[in-house]
Order: sequence, then structure tokens, then C-alpha cells
Amino acid sequence: MKHIVVVGGSYGGVACVKELQKHISKDANVAITLIEKRDARYHCVASYRALVQADFAKNLWIPYTNLFPPGSPHKVVRGTVTEVHGDHVVMDLDGSIHKVSFDYLVLATGSYIPAPAKLKAQSSAEGIALMDRIRADLQLSQSIVIVGGGACGTEFAGEIKYAYPDKYVALIHDQPSLVDYPRFPQDFKDKAREYLEKRGVEVILNERVEIEGLSRDHPCQRAHRTISLKNSHRVIESDMQFFSIGIEVDTNYMHTLQPATAAQTKRDSGIPFDVGSIIDTKTSAIHVKSTLQLDHDDFPNIFAIGDISNADPVPTAYAAATAGEVAARNIIVLLKHEMQNASNVQENTGITRCRKSSHETKLEDYAPVNALMVLAMNPTGGVSNLPVVGTLLGGLAAWAVKSGDLFSGRFWKEMNMPRP
Repeated sequence: MKHIVVVGGSYGGVACVKELQKHISKDANVAITLIEKRDARYHCVASYRALVQADFAKNLWIPYTNLFPPGSPHKVVRGTVTEVHGDHVVMDLDGSIHKVSFDYLVLATGSYIPAPAKLKAQSSAEGIALMDRIRADLQLSQSIVIVGGGACGTEFAGEIKYAYPDKYVALIHDQPSLVDYPRFPQDFKDKAREYLEKRGVEVILNERVEIEGLSRDHPCQRAHRTISLKNSHRVIESDMQFFSIGIEVDTNYMHTLQPATAAQTKRDSGIPFDVGSIIDTKTSAIHVKSTLQLDHDDFPNIFAIGDISNADPVPTAYAAATAGEVAARNIIVLLKHEMQNASNVQENTGITRCRKSSHETKLEDYAPVNALMVLAMNPTGGVSNLPVVGTLLGGLAAWAVKSGDLFSGRFWKEMNMPRP
């Protein structure tokens, strides 16, 4: 039986699994294993709404219970992958070490953004308790400062001000514009600032601050702080602060990667493979080909998608999901070709052809997602940059596309679970 292993059960990993299932019939001699360190999927896109609206928090954690149909060979395994090798991964399962062999591997372990956007909680129960504590602190606070005006900080500021209009909310950013990402138009960035300011958020640009006790490792604190802006020397009194800067990728599990056979290692130049050659030294992201395979010819069966790859200049949930689907279709092409060659037949493999593949063995190139972003800053709207709509109808688009339930219904349905 052929074995496909997907590591990471968030937007990219689940999209990959769902796309694989479309093309693998119940009669195919193929099994899918999803390895995920948590007991439920964390819908981080909705995290800020859940922080200010307690009854919305139930939408955040989606069980994996119904991801695969009953009786299928596919399964979800809870564990943490600590090593990746050419033909297997090593997984820590409650302190017990397990080897999981694969024919094809998809790495989709995502990234860490300071809480509450993403949580380092190891379980849904731990995550819910952490969110409840932060929410209680927020309710007791009167002067909130958010450091970092990327997409996360911008949405967070809008949600807090909408839920607590009488609280002072300041968003401090060290760049001349909010959401200052490459390829996004200035009009979109200006609209984001204007939206917040119109609703009473103080947006402070081109300023840096250091706040005692606040850092990436300690991104939320309820404490009285006198905050001095470094450029203007203005002072702000605050009783709760949030750190919302940067994205962190952990690909340490790659340090063990070597080709499965010695012949593979030396077939090109005779030089042993160095995993550092495919890891970005600054971001720790994995370098991939346009097909999302690792950027080294010895690993055509290993793919990396989403935030851990260098495929997208601006990592988003939408980009991760799109990459997951492309990786799945490429695996199907490779798998179908391999199984047909092994059996010397052209049919009855239980693998259906991918419509987007124009040739039986032609792999699909992943096209980085256009400069698409929807900033849902409260339940009534926000701003967006969509390839067709642009920012002219940004507020309406943000409300229609995302703001209402922050895609919660969509993702519960994707997991084959009834929404709570």
C-alpha cells in the first residue's frame, strides 16, 4: 500500500488532504496519514473576534474526528514530528518515539505569530483557557497598546475598539504605513489606517518602542507601563499591551534529512547532500521548486507548503490552502504514474486524473497568490484588496467575504463537523 504522510493539520495540510481524497477512491491501495500535534484544528483567522466576544470562541477549535470517512485506511495521528528523513519521519507521541514511513510527504507545519493570533498551546483545552485569561484581562483594562501594524495588529485593534468603544486603543508601527507588505497598493494601506482612525483607534506610525516585559515570547501582558515613543519622545500610559510583530518558522526537524539511499546522494556531483542548502538562513523557510517539491532533485517525493516554504512573499491562510491543493494534485500525478508503471496497466489504479494536469506526468506549477487580503476589523466590515474589486469596494467586500463569521462555517464544513 502506498502511504502519503501530511504533517500539520491547519489550512494548508487540511486542504491537501481534502484534495487528495477527491482523487483517491476507496478501492485504491493508498493510505493517507495526517500527523498533527494538537487534538483539534485551531482556526486562527477568527482568534481576535473570539478574544472580544466570548460566545464566538467555540468556533476556534475544530475536531479532526470526521476528517476521514469511517472504514477508510486514512487516519489522523496526534504527535510531533522531530525528524525528517528521505523515506520516513520520526514522531514523538506522548514521549514515545515512533517511525512513520512514507512514499510521499507533505510538510505543512505552519508558523508562529504572537498570541492571540496563534497560540503555543498544545491542546484545545489549554488554548481555550489561555484565551479566556487574556479576554478577562482585556475587559479589566482601559488603555490598550498594540505594537505591530501588520495584518494581525490591524485587525486586532479594530476588533477591540468595536467591542470596547470607551477604551483607549493605540496601534504603534515602525513603518510609514500599516500592512506594509510587498505588492500591495498604497491605497489599501491608507484605507486600513483611515478605517481605524475613523473609529477612534490612534494609529502611530514611524515609531519604535520597548515595553518592559513585552516580547515575542511574552506577547500579552496586563501591567501598568509608561511607554516612551523613541522618535517623538511622547509618553503613553497603558495598562495592557500586546506584541504583534513578525512570523516565526520552525523547521528544525529538517536537520536529519538525507536521501534514502547512498546512490541518490552522489548521483550528481559526488558531494554529500547538505540540508542547509535548501533552508533559508534568515527565515528558516524551506526552498521549494515551482511544483512545491523540495528544491533538490534527490527528493521528488517531499513537498513543503504554506508558511514554512518560500513559495509566497506574503504567507496567508489562503495561500497555504492553495498550495496544499497544488501539492496534492502533483502527488496524484506522480502516484498514478508510479502505480501504472509498476502494474504495467493504464487503468484501475483507483487514482483519478487531475483535471488541471494537461499531461499524464506533467506536474503543476504553483503560482504565488495575487496580492489578495481581507482585513476584517469588526463584525460589520473592514478593508480588502481583491484582484478584481481592489480597495474601492473594500469595506463591502470585507463584510461580505470575511467579517461576518470569519470563515468559521466554511472550515467546520470542510472538517465534516456540525458547527457548534
